[in-house]
Amino acid sequence: MKKLLLIILLFLFANNSFAWEPANCCPEIYKGLNADKLIKIHFTDLIEDKYTVDVQWFPDNGLAPFLTGPAIITFNIKGDALGWFTKLTGFFHIPNFEVDWEKINSGEVFEMKYSDFKRYSTVKELTSKNKESIWSVGIPFLFEDVNFDRTKELIIVKKRAGQRGTDDYEVYSIDEFGALNSPYNITNSMPYVKFDGFTKFNSEDKTITLYSSGGACGSCYETYQAVVGYKGVKFILIKKIVYDYQDKNGNYIGCHIYTYDVVNGREVLIESQTGPVDEITNTS
Repeated sequence: MKKLLLIILLFLFANNSFAWEPANCCPEIYKGLNADKLIKIHFTDLIEDKYTVDVQWFPDNGLAPFLTGPAIITFNIKGDALGWFTKLTGFFHIPNFEVDWEKINSGEVFEMKYSDFKRYSTVKELTSKNKESIWSVGIPFLFEDVNFDRTKELIIVKKRAGQRGTDDYEVYSIDEFGALNSPYNITNSMPYVKFDGFTKFNSEDKTITLYSSGGACGSCYETYQAVVGYKGVKFILIKKIVYDYQDKNGNYIGCHIYTYDVVNGREVLIESQTGPVDEITNTS
């Protein structure tokens, strides 16, 4: 127990160390919300016909009006007194949260319905081309199959924590009983570790494309394909597209696109899809 408390305190400190509170950062009602102010939340409805969920949230007003901060999320499994798991996360956010200082200071629990949040039910909708959904999925967490194995994963949304202000996603594998599959956790492996609002899913060929933004003529696309592997789905890198000012020798030659097939881990340049492009439009 002491070890768990120490981990939680270190986690909160790390997430709050870089918090900032600029002048006029937010409405007056948000003033004072920081890592020492605990907000307790209970979702009153059964989620995925399996979970009741409680949250301990420490929002940071430095990121208002998108109040975010560290949170401890506890998932209790229906009908199993010993079936529960807890996840610690940063940049947790409750859309349209209404601050009630009396409830916060008294330690009272905020009750809300998970079903009231705008929900996306497919990977296509999760990162569609629609601007609203690309920048915000409108929900604090969800369960969705993001590796094409017909089993839903737990996705925790980190509000505006991704590149260019998009949402960032923590992905956790769940076993057939609904418990966290921690021995084979996929969260910190590729491509899951880089899921954000720019990630694209293609269920037809079971591919996931990651986008890394480095400004004009400094971006990269990596496409991973799902294959059957040991103990579940495995992803392999099959294609890479890089925009760069330099050639392979480091010479500045103007904006170029470099397209590679990846075969057995080796990048093979596709000459017909490589050459100079406009650095603004990324077109030849």
